[in-house]
Amino acid sequence: MEISKDKLEKLSHLVINVLFKRFENFPGDSMNNRNAPFHEAFLQAFSDKFQGKVVDIPFFISLSSWLHGLNTTLGQTFFEGAAHILADGEKGNIHLRS
Repeated sequence: MEISKDKLEKLSHLVINVLFKRFENFPGDSMNNRNAPFHEAFLQAFSDKFQGKVVDIPFFISLSSWLHGLNTTLGQTFFEGAAHILADGEKGNIHLRS
């Protein structure tokens, strides 16, 4: 299946926008994680599993939250957007030709 230059450009813009937004909210520190005290308390049960692997639990919690947001962004923004571009905005079954 050959993808038109127009679709490639739209896909490129989609990738750039997703990356840009995810870079903007990458956690630089753990100071803004309002749920950290609860997460830290629950993660104490797994402290033996983290030993030698996770050195900064608050940052780990912030990073985990960021990764959850990345998964949501990929599913809702990127994959849906890419499908919309590739399907010319048509919903339904797409039959790929080889």
